[in-house]
Amino acid sequence: MPNIYHDMIQPKGAPYRASQLHPRSHYPEPIDDTQERVSGNSRIWGDASPETQSHVIDLLVARSKEAGLSARETAHVLAIARVESGFNPDAAAGTTSASGVGQFIDDTGEAYGLGTANRFDADAQARALVSHFIDNRELADRRGQGGIYIYKYHHDGPVRDYGGLRLSEDKVMPLLDRYTKFVEAEFNFDRTGAQSDSHMQSAPAEAEVGAASELVREGQRGQGVRELQAGLAALGFSDSRGAPLEADGVFGPRTAEAVRTFQTEHGLQTDGVVGPLTHNALDRAVHAQASARSVPENAQPAGTPLDALLTVARQGDPDALRAALEAFSRASTGQDFETAVSEQTRAGRPGAEISTQEACGPER
Repeated sequence: MPNIYHDMIQPKGAPYRASQLHPRSHYPEPIDDTQERVSGNSRIWGDASPETQSHVIDLLVARSKEAGLSARETAHVLAIARVESGFNPDAAAGTTSASGVGQFIDDTGEAYGLGTANRFDADAQARALVSHFIDNRELADRRGQGGIYIYKYHHDGPVRDYGGLRLSEDKVMPLLDRYTKFVEAEFNFDRTGAQSDSHMQSAPAEAEVGAASELVREGQRGQGVRELQAGLAALGFSDSRGAPLEADGVFGPRTAEAVRTFQTEHGLQTDGVVGPLTHNALDRAVHAQASARSVPENAQPAGTPLDALLTVARQGDPDALRAALEAFSRASTGQDFETAVSEQTRAGRPGAEISTQEACGPER
């Protein structure tokens, strides 16, 4: 009879409606409930028996031990699994292709050895989640960021911003103290480092380029390159002939050209190699663009309103530009600008009367 960790068991969450299902979602797929398999009751968050959830916890701790994680790092892995799936190995999102204990979308799952044959295999998922945790921990370390960024990168990827930092702060980090005590009490971890009786270090399956590696350069491939390409494309960067980038995960000459253009525009060393400074600049640019697009929903832009305005001005998106201009006009810098324009208008200087709304065109 396996141990049942009653204090860790999660209740069944809410189901998705048929109208919410994305074409790539695995939510409608039937559950393989053969007797020898560790399975959930449905694709719903947390809908797995106490025995199944406890077995998943055992697997996550075992794979964390093999990887040399400390008790707190293992607790962090457990917290991510709890938030993502409620320890249900058969959980699947309705609105994306995310599935399993760690809720990997298909592309990310493939980079960590998950595919059609083992997508819902509990042990394969545990290995993938631990490997992904290690990659994201090293990415945060390399960028001089704290542990709060580990789940941000799990949720958002290396360069995009979908609110993962806030989720990490609100949902994941508050669990760490309690889960660390649980791991120390149940699994023979010492309090300062990894487990006392194992020195095994597992290599990530199909490790993400750009997360575990120090530099990303031409010739590399993987999910990290794909995220890099997606970030550059979202910001409007292309190759030297103006052709848009495809996020194919292969760092070829066209990707290197886009990286060099980005580096030049941001005052970085123009070598086509993506190191910490280029990573950080790309993060800031993507976050500024996302913030500018969300201004109508009362979100605050990253950096200054002027930074957000300059970022979106290059994109040619009228809606984003209008939102950034409105944010700029509300800020103190924008108010100073409006005052200067008004003074020029009173002085009779030509061209001074254009407003921020007129610069964007008519309201829709």
